[in-house]
Amino acid sequence: MIFGKKIKINFENIDNGIKLTIINFPKNIPITALDFGKDLAKRTMEGYSPNPKEEIDVISGIIDEKTNGDDIVFIYTDGDLPSAMILVGTLCKKLILEVPTVTPLEIGGIFHGEKNEAYIRVAIQKMIITNDALGSSVEINLPLDTDMNKFKGIFSEIAFSLIPEVQSIQFGFGTAISKKANSNLSAQPKRVEVSLAPHIDSKIPALALVYDIIFQSIAVFSLLNS
Repeated sequence: MIFGKKIKINFENIDNGIKLTIINFPKNIPITALDFGKDLAKRTMEGYSPNPKEEIDVISGIIDEKTNGDDIVFIYTDGDLPSAMILVGTLCKKLILEVPTVTPLEIGGIFHGEKNEAYIRVAIQKMIITNDALGSSVEINLPLDTDMNKFKGIFSEIAFSLIPEVQSIQFGFGTAISKKANSNLSAQPKRVEVSLAPHIDSKIPALALVYDIIFQSIAVFSLLNS
């Protein structure tokens, strides 16, 4: 699967994982294994952790902790497509001034907030005990100068292609905007809301708490290609 026009990414399924190629990435951009590790570690939550066997090898494009202008190639053993997208995001965040924030909105129908943390924790524990899963939703806040017309296409294409749990994507106020007259409209927020269905196979308890870093990576890459 190939995405992007300015910076391109190509995901290939191989026997034991994913081969990821990043094309047209600038040279002399500092990047370390710790940068990748910090972002990958954000997938961990109560009741879920990544595959402990996963391993990432840099084949080309990064030497002495800097990009060299060649195609950046990773072999991600025992990795999956969404996690490979995190590697892309870690690199792309080096090229952008304002990194989008991603916040869980609700988990299993429970609004995500301090007052409800205990309820969410109990719901997740129940799902773990019953080997079940919870759906959820996340909100992504984008820079005010985002060209939404260009952003929408690439973000949606990647999200639906890499994450089968994605059920719907709304930009701006979603359907609420249809109830307003033009004279009542103020500046519209640059935001995205993604709804996720429960994970059928791997039983991730609450996707919003694991996939937030993945959606941030998709958003950053989409901004650079908008």
